[in-house]
Amino acid sequence: MTSQIQQAPKPTQIIYDAILTFAAGALHLQSNETAIIRINFLDPAFPGASRPGRQMVVDDAPPVLLEACRQLRAYFSGQLQTFSVPVDIQSGTVFQRLVWDQLRQIPYGATWSYEDLAYRIAKPGQVPRQLARAVGSACAANPLPVMVPCHRVIGKNGRLVGFAGGIDLKAYLLNHEMLGI
Repeated sequence: MTSQIQQAPKPTQIIYDAILTFAAGALHLQSNETAIIRINFLDPAFPGASRPGRQMVVDDAPPVLLEACRQLRAYFSGQLQTFSVPVDIQSGTVFQRLVWDQLRQIPYGATWSYEDLAYRIAKPGQVPRQLARAVGSACAANPLPVMVPCHRVIGKNGRLVGFAGGIDLKAYLLNHEMLGI
């Protein structure tokens, strides 16, 4: 009789949640014990979204989640331009991760076009202009908007196009950074 070796089940990762409101809406943050793993925009009609600066955090939230909320409040109040809280992107293709890494290189208050970003990641033989649409798709799949600033990517002609949180929110974030609004 042969015995089969069984692998121990993978431990379940505990996910912690927080809701943070700001002048144009609300964010749902998720973390594990050591890093922020996801940020989603909530509908502006979310209860409490009209009361900027409020937050709801689970009772046993790890320090990283509390620090992320602190940094985001500082960002939205104009006191922070660069996030230092650890992030752990647990999804995405190699291409998406390459785009997301480049997004973090866009300076606060600056914008790049989708094509500009494509030029930065194009491999020899690739036509950057043809990658621009794929860059847009990667931006749309960004699991950490605001902290990984996909809102800083605009159309080649300078127009605001494509944003998971909507064009109005993209305009708000860019005006916040560029004009201090």
